[in-house]
Amino acid sequence: MKRTAACFATAVAAVATLSLAACGDTTEPTVNLFNDSTTTVDIAASSGDAMATSVSAMIDNEAFAGGSADYAGSAASFEVTRTGDWTRNKTCLDANGAVVANCLPFSSVRKIIIQGTLNATRSGTSQNNGGAAATWTGAVHRSANDTTTRNFSGSTEASRTHSGNSTAHDTTTFTDAKMSRLMAEAAHDSVKGITFALPHSQNPWPTSGSIVRVDSVHVAITAADKSVSKDLVRNVSVTFPADAQGNVVLTVNAKTCNLNLVTHVVSACH
Repeated sequence: MKRTAACFATAVAAVATLSLAACGDTTEPTVNLFNDSTTTVDIAASSGDAMATSVSAMIDNEAFAGGSADYAGSAASFEVTRTGDWTRNKTCLDANGAVVANCLPFSSVRKIIIQGTLNATRSGTSQNNGGAAATWTGAVHRSANDTTTRNFSGSTEASRTHSGNSTAHDTTTFTDAKMSRLMAEAAHDSVKGITFALPHSQNPWPTSGSIVRVDSVHVAITAADKSVSKDLVRNVSVTFPADAQGNVVLTVNAKTCNLNLVTHVVSACH
């Protein structure tokens, strides 16, 4: 009787061990789908493109109100492809804060206030820290408020300074050889004292200022028949000036990357 009871107990223990092993086999690979570094690089690629788009939109906002459009950049240089454009409304103020109707004459304008929305699609490529290539595509929905102050030295306009804020609701799918990652972002951007020396043709990049983003992200990762999702928040920022080729340092929490304002490409994250 004792021998039978002992054998039964051993069998129960064996079944329990096999059951636990089976559970471990099915859940552990799913948990391992999420890689914090890879997701952070994805966020850097998405946010970097958004910030580069904001910088070029600032100059376009000036032109929309009647300012010079002599921007040296070109959409033909973008390695991130976008379809869709901004819809804008403008208000201009003179030195006394009075409205300048239709921003004319532009010589009377001292502040330009632009409210804009962008609904578009975009696609590009990126690399994770291990060098694996990923293609990505998605949709962007953004609203922005941009106030430009014209700065004069005597009667000569020397620079223009942008301040404002924007919101983004973007979805992007990153695909590499191992998995796909669907990322939904709800972001808030603060534009702080972005200053351009004039003329833009000789000074295409800001000489000072910063853009700071708080990015709330939901990422859903799929590989074969396994999937996992995660919610997280990342703080992203760029601080100017950029170098002569349009490169500027982009940070995502503790990670540092390079953002090129010409191509919109984020690289060398570490």
